[in-house]
Amino acid sequence: MEKLYRLPWPHLVVDDFLTPEVLDESLQKISAEGYEFGIESRGAGRIEFSLLKCEALWRAIYSKRTISLLNKAFQVDVSLNKHNLLQLRRMNDETPDFPIHHDHIPDANTIASFLYISPGWTDARGGRFNLFESTEQPTPALSIPPCQNRFLAFRTEPSHWHSVDRVHGCWERLSVLALWDITWD
Repeated sequence: MEKLYRLPWPHLVVDDFLTPEVLDESLQKISAEGYEFGIESRGAGRIEFSLLKCEALWRAIYSKRTISLLNKAFQVDVSLNKHNLLQLRRMNDETPDFPIHHDHIPDANTIASFLYISPGWTDARGGRFNLFESTEQPTPALSIPPCQNRFLAFRTEPSHWHSVDRVHGCWERLSVLALWDITWD
């Protein structure tokens, strides 16, 4: 089920994004591939990433269905940003929480999307995606749990403040990041 939420700023959430078959195949292939993650520091945060190698997963994300979903939800035309490709992102007990920030890129209109793929999320495991109205807000206006097979998308506006909670309990939070360019007719 897909839903575009308006508060605290527009974001799309789609549960059960992949078919069970594609999800199972993707998890098996990711597990078998033995990914090596690069680490990039961003202020007080840290991003662990690797180029997504799983063909079934990148085909499901970079699909006419996903493009149509984003076009409809945000009322714009999108295409995959060819500079970022699709990244597998990881957080675990060693990864610090990611402080409040926005993903705005000057002179660019983009949409960021994440597909959470790790099984077994519980409230105690953390890793929530937090949305804020401003950097002055002490607690999130909304927190989105990284439940398996949940797709999250939002425009990367400078007012779209967010953070990511630290992961706990020997759990690994895997997600797939795609950056989409907004194109105007």
